[in-house]
Amino acid sequence: MRIGVTGIFASGKGTVCSMFEKLGAGVIDTDIIAREIMEPGHEGRAAVIDEFGDSFITEGSFDRRAFADYVFKNDDRVAHLNKITHPLIEKYTLERSKSGIFMINVPLLFETGFDKIVDRTIVVFSERSQAIERGMLRDNISENEIEARLKYQIPLNEKKQLADYVIDNSGSLENTQRQVVEIWNILTKNRE
Repeated sequence: MRIGVTGIFASGKGTVCSMFEKLGAGVIDTDIIAREIMEPGHEGRAAVIDEFGDSFITEGSFDRRAFADYVFKNDDRVAHLNKITHPLIEKYTLERSKSGIFMINVPLLFETGFDKIVDRTIVVFSERSQAIERGMLRDNISENEIEARLKYQIPLNEKKQLADYVIDNSGSLENTQRQVVEIWNILTKNRE
């Protein structure tokens, strides 16, 4: 069973996925797959270089931050990048999640149609200001950089309405854990 886990930037998707992992779920982080497909020799990297040039490659390394800064300032660039990367991310996700319960961390779950390849969806949310603060601390990026990424995500209230389950991660970790356990019990009961 594939469970898509989404939410706005730095809402706590990774934290929630780790909690599910401790209960026995597999976890796939699509951001990690996105990094993998940008490794030297991968078809994704070659396609991105064909589309955007190689000015983001320094001494063989891909400068993700500079590239993100460039891409997220232009809707067409974002669309071109998504057209290259999303089919590859979906392909590798499906290959890695054939049996068992997998939590798939997908920032753009509904925006990209990724919800069509999962069995259930979970939206993790926290207050926007809290998520922005977390993201700035975690990734050492500015509020403007975060806002540039958030503009490509559908509004949180709309995500909540689309989700099968919603987890409020704006309180204590204990409160988040309680919600995770409740959902896990539902998911595993349905498999019996």
